[in-house]
Amino acid sequence: MDIKLSSVKIFSDGSDLEGIEKVEDILYLRILKKIMWVIDGWPKEAHKSQFFRYYICILDMVSLIPGTLYLKINTGKIPSFELGHTYITVFMNAIAALRTVLVLTRNYNEIIFYFLKEVHLFNFRRKSKYAYETHILVHKISHFFTMYVFMLMCCGILLFNLTPIYNSYAAGMFRDEPPPNATFDHAVYFALPFDTSTSFKGYAIVSLYNWYICITCSTYFCIIDLTIFIMVFHLWGHMRVLSYNLENFPKPASVLAAANDAHAYTACENKYNEEELVEVFIRLRDCIQIHSLVINFSSMMADSFGWTLLVYLFFHQVSGCLLLLECSQLDTAALARYGPLTIIIFQQLIQLSVIFELIGSSNDRLIDSVYSVPWEYMDTANRKNVFVMLRQSQRSMNLKACSMITVGVQTMIAILKTSFSYFVMLRTVADEEE
Repeated sequence: MDIKLSSVKIFSDGSDLEGIEKVEDILYLRILKKIMWVIDGWPKEAHKSQFFRYYICILDMVSLIPGTLYLKINTGKIPSFELGHTYITVFMNAIAALRTVLVLTRNYNEIIFYFLKEVHLFNFRRKSKYAYETHILVHKISHFFTMYVFMLMCCGILLFNLTPIYNSYAAGMFRDEPPPNATFDHAVYFALPFDTSTSFKGYAIVSLYNWYICITCSTYFCIIDLTIFIMVFHLWGHMRVLSYNLENFPKPASVLAAANDAHAYTACENKYNEEELVEVFIRLRDCIQIHSLVINFSSMMADSFGWTLLVYLFFHQVSGCLLLLECSQLDTAALARYGPLTIIIFQQLIQLSVIFELIGSSNDRLIDSVYSVPWEYMDTANRKNVFVMLRQSQRSMNLKACSMITVGVQTMIAILKTSFSYFVMLRTVADEEE
């Protein structure tokens, strides 16, 4: 199914779901699939060719070598501001290279297939009116984030690559006779066996390659994150419906009928009848199954993305202070080049942390919801089911990267504080060099 640009909006009102019968046909997922074409990142069956994925993986791995050599050759020879730029690009290249490996793993393909077939709220929209309302809400959130992340990624790519082109033009490097001692400015610097600083041919080759590598790296950065965000949104939706169902668990008809009559309330059995007990069992069974689905999928996410998130948090710790250092030059060129990138990197960290915090906070509400279930009117068998639900709800839903670092707001605050501290230190060193 092709995507009509006229039908794509930043905000969805839910009308794009009309006539949709398969999860894969939902608009934001079709957009996500189209974007992933750049890196062949959409999940595929094991028997299908992964040639392009291996090609991208090798390309990103190879790109690390000349980038790292450039750092080794120029450390101590060029100012900290210029060197910091290459540190940022090398670290970003390393993260992208690791994510190429992630896309090649079987777990990556399996978890996305499982999400689409078993976890996506579209599959549960007919369970109840509230489930449908939550499905629409999560759909709107997911659609907006898909459009927002894609537009932000495009802006970052354009500004990061167009700024050095403009700098080279302003320096007169595109004239028939370039000024003496002037050099071409690049988005990404590499140590190569040919001249890229004064030769137009060398500049053109590296510039075209930089455009391509920036597009692929940005896709690995932003779109893999977006995929994780969408999964978390749907887990949050399940927890929201689950809490609502428990908080609105029906009491026995006899108790409701005698609610306004104290004498009648005392005289009634205060128990579910046989027919109601069957309904209670079905409701509790459904709640336990949904919660088990959420727990199992959360564990699958930790297994599939845990090491990726751990390295990603380390990247934010290192790159944050370097990006602040580059922006601290406060000239137009630096702000145009590093400003959008800094915003993207920091907002990715904040988004990641706040979105994962949603799961932890929704679990706190779930615990209170379980306690509100009218277990005192149930028989022994159903009380045992309530106990199972209560015991499951005590399990923390906070995702830990490699079972070591909790991905959430507290970790984000610690990273931001440390980044600002290191930035002050690096700024002092840079000022002393000048």
